[in-house]
Amino acid sequence: MSESKYNQIMHAQIHWSDQSEPFSPLFDDLYFNTDQGIEESRYVFLQGNHLTQRWLDWHNESFCIAETGFGTGLNFLLTSLYFDQFLKDNPDSSLKHLFFTSFEKYPLTFSDLQKALTRWPTLAPYIAPLLAQYPLSLVGCHRIHLPNITLDLWFGDVHKNLPNVYIYEQGLFDCWYLDGFAPSKNPDMWNEQLFNLMANSSKLNATLATFTAAGFVKRGLQSAGFEMTKRKGYGKKREMLIGTLTKPKRNQHYAHHFRDSKITEDKEVAIIGGGISSACLSLALIARGYKVTLYCKDKQLAIGASGNQQGALYPLLNEQHDPLSQLFANSFLYARNYVEALNKTHPFDYDFSGLLQLYYDNHASKKLDKIIRAGLPKQLVTKVDSQCTDELANIDIGQSALFYPLGGWLSPVQMVRALFEKATLSTSLSIKYEHELLGFDQKQGKWVCDFGNHFKTHSILVLTTAMHSLDFKQCEALPLSAARGQVTHIDSNPSLQHLKMTLCHEGYLTPLNNNKHCMGASFVRHTMEDSFSPKEQLENKNKLAKCIKDKRWIDEIKTDHQDANIGIRCTTRDHFPYMGALPDYEKTKQQYASLNQKPCNLDAPSHQNLFILTGLGSRGLNTGPLLAESLASQINKEPLPLSIPILNALQCNRQWINYLKKGKPLKL
Repeated sequence: MSESKYNQIMHAQIHWSDQSEPFSPLFDDLYFNTDQGIEESRYVFLQGNHLTQRWLDWHNESFCIAETGFGTGLNFLLTSLYFDQFLKDNPDSSLKHLFFTSFEKYPLTFSDLQKALTRWPTLAPYIAPLLAQYPLSLVGCHRIHLPNITLDLWFGDVHKNLPNVYIYEQGLFDCWYLDGFAPSKNPDMWNEQLFNLMANSSKLNATLATFTAAGFVKRGLQSAGFEMTKRKGYGKKREMLIGTLTKPKRNQHYAHHFRDSKITEDKEVAIIGGGISSACLSLALIARGYKVTLYCKDKQLAIGASGNQQGALYPLLNEQHDPLSQLFANSFLYARNYVEALNKTHPFDYDFSGLLQLYYDNHASKKLDKIIRAGLPKQLVTKVDSQCTDELANIDIGQSALFYPLGGWLSPVQMVRALFEKATLSTSLSIKYEHELLGFDQKQGKWVCDFGNHFKTHSILVLTTAMHSLDFKQCEALPLSAARGQVTHIDSNPSLQHLKMTLCHEGYLTPLNNNKHCMGASFVRHTMEDSFSPKEQLENKNKLAKCIKDKRWIDEIKTDHQDANIGIRCTTRDHFPYMGALPDYEKTKQQYASLNQKPCNLDAPSHQNLFILTGLGSRGLNTGPLLAESLASQINKEPLPLSIPILNALQCNRQWINYLKKGKPLKL
């Protein structure tokens, strides 16, 4: 079976009873009983895990629940209701946030989920945001936000996904809902492998509850390290199982893939930047109670690549739907939700009415056909013929295309400003303009930052400095590459003004916004020159004319002006950004010097309380929001919304390690 077939997710097949109860023919069982579903969920999982009392006694700022079998989401929604009430009743509690991680092999379609949840009007405040953010059937983790609650919905087999969840040294989960169809109906799930994975991922004294009292389940969980007891089952069921993890089993050896979190109790951070990454990260850390100081070297925010008036939003996909494709697909869905949520309170220009990626030559055609062979949901990407392309674009193109129904464009410069406007409302953000960081050193556990005429000291330091990261000695060995891009702002014409959606070819062309279209972008490697180029202005038009031949509306485009935006993209060779703790280059060379001869299980050395997010290339609008959320989660030692294969590919030391494995010397 090809890798792409393995990475495809199948929807649950639902039959509806006369009482509108969802029934699974695959497992020959109901998802819930309409009359008793809420009461059974409350009894088995909330009361079985003693959650109300545990929350009252809790001294940490967050609590993490894991669940097998998301199904209709009833357990999650009911837990959200109870946690929300707990926060209202206990405003002074240390516990402020709930993380809920759920694994589902066969997710319901949106329409089936919507129909199933109509039965629970008391849960409506939680159903609405769940449905608004409910993802397409794509493998991996999908992060969904509710006030004070974070849902990580993992699509795929729990036996494959749970090993791909990053587990910290003390464990991750405080509680388990061992749900799903009964062991007799779904024997493939209930086995020793699952029980050991649960123990491996849980903290000491984590609890579990399950509706079943099957003997092999009790014995398997006991063998895994849980102390198990029986209690009265719900309704007519005689017994159910509850348990506590008393003998944790830890078998994580991340070695050079180890991801360091902050080691200070302080919740104070300096971010260096001023673009999309720093904006998203500032908001994510403020939401976690951090005081953020942003240092921007310019007179205003969103200068350079983040200063474009319009940018295309669509995922980078491939035939295998490997970790790279999964990162871009899932972060694309997250970015859409992120933009729409931000726009509700801080409006800015965007349009998600679709995007067309053109079959403009043989090479492009072969590449795009491979994406279709991945078998991804048609709501994400589908192929359309030339007639359909023209109808969708509302302009004469005459080519087949990949249609991304959920894609489109947004204004990066407006989005960055909207993000900082929202962050500033919290009073936890201070922005320092015209502060260019010249260097930094760690002294007595703090980072001392040199701004030329003065120094500032911070507990945690995060670099979102794109190519300027290489200006600092701690980053000089990172293999980043510069790629200059000039975007041309053009006036419309009688034909072009009718363009309805963004066109992508070797460059891109956007619909009309604020009386202008954006056309671009140039791609000039290995230069930091950011002045206007008349040559690139013309090349942007020529590139469009080469890909869409013999069209009068292109001939009428005028480029004899200097209306443009120039940015320097920060790129990586493998298209994966850098996200995480900044590795210590010299210690890495020493620790892994013999990696080509024997493995080394020592954790990757990094600079303490120093983090980086860079190398987003031309797709920062796609990946920036989710990577910023992931980095904030890592700093704060929370569940990470990315699989271990994706996290490993984002690791900042990856090229160094690959060289050392091959016995090649590092260049610096």
